[in-house]
Amino acid sequence: MLDWRCPGCGVHCRTSLPDRVNTVYSFCAAAVTWERLPASTQTMIDDAIRRGNIPGLLAMRAADPPIKLPHAADVLALRHRAGIHHDASR
Repeated sequence: MLDWRCPGCGVHCRTSLPDRVNTVYSFCAAAVTWERLPASTQTMIDDAIRRGNIPGLLAMRAADPPIKLPHAADVLALRHRAGIHHDASR
């Protein structure tokens, strides 16, 4: 296993893939992606996530530019960490 620290946040990372060493941690990359989205797209994605994970991922795919898997799964996890979750009452 190869060890390194994310250049964005300093978190300890490990991989068996040499080309991943010294790359940005997935949550740092997700945060950069999220910050670059227009506010209207962020709102659309958050509203979709409140309907469920699958609608959230589909909204990310429909964004311009699209957020594709597996990166969309990282963005979904980032939004969950921010408190955006499925609202069963909707």
